[in-house]
Amino acid sequence: MIALLGEYDALPGLSQQAGVAEPCPIDAGGNGHGCGHNLLGTAALQAATAVKDYLQQHQLSGTVRFYGCPAEEGGSSKGFMVKEGVFDDVDIAICWHLATFTGVNSPDSLACNELNFYFKGRASHAASSPHLGRSTLDAVELMNVGVNYMREHMPSSARVHYAITGSGGHAPNVVQANATVRYLVRTRQLPELHQLVKRVKKIAQGAALMTETEVSWEVISGDANCTVMQLASRVTILNPNPMPP
Repeated sequence: MIALLGEYDALPGLSQQAGVAEPCPIDAGGNGHGCGHNLLGTAALQAATAVKDYLQQHQLSGTVRFYGCPAEEGGSSKGFMVKEGVFDDVDIAICWHLATFTGVNSPDSLACNELNFYFKGRASHAASSPHLGRSTLDAVELMNVGVNYMREHMPSSARVHYAITGSGGHAPNVVQANATVRYLVRTRQLPELHQLVKRVKKIAQGAALMTETEVSWEVISGDANCTVMQLASRVTILNPNPMPP
């Protein structure tokens, strides 16, 4: 059972007409593919068809299955697919990605967590009664500053990204009572990820303490790290016959 993975996504604000090398959205502000993922699904489907034809022409036994894998950017869809058992009978799963060369490479995947941090405060008029307000937007900004200061004191291989997904509103003369920031934390190893996420959560709590707001968080998605050597050892365990070098 050979699986070909057609990875795709739809990132906000990346709507784009095909064959145009400058910003030209189909739908202004609409979703679109990033990192060349507009090609990943179609090329993987073509590869699946080619393998099927090869097996038939040479009268070889086997089954080729094409998997559409949505939400590749940030959704961790394949993790949910694994939990649902859709890969249980698969012997090998193959995917590809655009690069500056043609060949087989051996990338290591990072462990990552994507979390939403929700801040809750108190609204007020920013001119007549600012002392009555507790700004969640201030809390989000303080959290981001704190995480940026943390960068000097975390492993150089780790990465932390964020986006303010809910600023609380557009009126500057209102103290914002609700705000949301989304964080993506990546590390080489899963234990390292857990430790770094704990530190990010502490910074969020500190920002809430400084602004007298409340904070809660929700894990949106997560992935464990995986190296080529780990994959090889798993295949060896599943297959009693040693793999050729």
